[in-house]
Amino acid sequence: MPGKEIGYVVDYYGVFEHLKGALAEYRQVDIDDTMRGMADEIGGLGPAADAVRRFLAEHGVADDALTDFTAVRSAALAFEDENARSGFDEVLHEFLTALERVLPHEHGLEYVADARRWGLLQKRIRTLYRDAPGASFALRGYGRKVRAMIADHLEGPEIDQVIAPVSLASPLFDEKVRAMEPREAAAEMKHALRFHLEERVKREDPEKYTRLSQRLEEILRELPDRFEEQIEAYGPLFAEVRQETETAPRLAGLSPLEQRMHRLLEQQLEGQPGVARPVDDIRPLVKAVCDTAASVMAKESYQGQSQDLDILAHRMQTELLKGGLRPATTDWGPLKYVAERLAAFAATIPEDFLARSRGE
Repeated sequence: MPGKEIGYVVDYYGVFEHLKGALAEYRQVDIDDTMRGMADEIGGLGPAADAVRRFLAEHGVADDALTDFTAVRSAALAFEDENARSGFDEVLHEFLTALERVLPHEHGLEYVADARRWGLLQKRIRTLYRDAPGASFALRGYGRKVRAMIADHLEGPEIDQVIAPVSLASPLFDEKVRAMEPREAAAEMKHALRFHLEERVKREDPEKYTRLSQRLEEILRELPDRFEEQIEAYGPLFAEVRQETETAPRLAGLSPLEQRMHRLLEQQLEGQPGVARPVDDIRPLVKAVCDTAASVMAKESYQGQSQDLDILAHRMQTELLKGGLRPATTDWGPLKYVAERLAAFAATIPEDFLARSRGE
């Protein structure tokens, strides 16, 4: 019996030794695969960065000139064509994806300056042409490690001070545009007008939309490359679109800011079958959403960065639920998307919500 017991011990020991050896071999293979994988990722980072540089050069942008925001603002004018913007999206996405995989390896750190420089250009392109979701730039599409490396460079208050608000209704819009050279100012005004006409006037007053859109195209056709004259010609259009002539009963009793939020929410709900809307009158909900945005954005901790927008969107989603909106199915994605769109819009005109928080 004792020998039998020892035999069992010997057998278990043998199994243990076998498993230990197999585990060591497995770990070594895993380490080898990881090292090979990292080597492949590092090897692909340089070519991805070179692809961005080539793309910029092909579009007349000198990468080494992107040293300050004045140069970045000027470079953004090279992306008037939608295909150029789409192409830059693609090459920059490939580079940032490769960088995300390599960080925090020291080789990846060598490319952080490139990511900051090109990310800043991307932010300016997005805010100028207003063709991203919410008509604004957001870091959410970047990887976590990349965001950590470049967020301060792209979202600091000194950057926001030189970017014109997306909304031409903002009292700061004219101030920011006056600080630009004529070509940049004309481009900013043109795209602000187009965005305003498409997002607001088209739905509320089709006749006015057609008339002002035609006049805008006439100015561009009649005054090509005559930027100071374009700016002067835009003046009457700006004055007209800024007039508050809204008399629709569904907007009765709402402030101009609330009317804009009401239009956006209606637009989102009309194109979002995934959200159930049990009530027709959403004015109380709009007021609550605006109050929530004003409360969040008035806090000293709010800096307009990606994490702040996440908090703002979450708070807005809570208000949407309180106001009666519900997911039409078990998928909460559509309702979350609506809240994110509202938050992105609010982030484009923080000064309006700060004024609301002060009771102005």
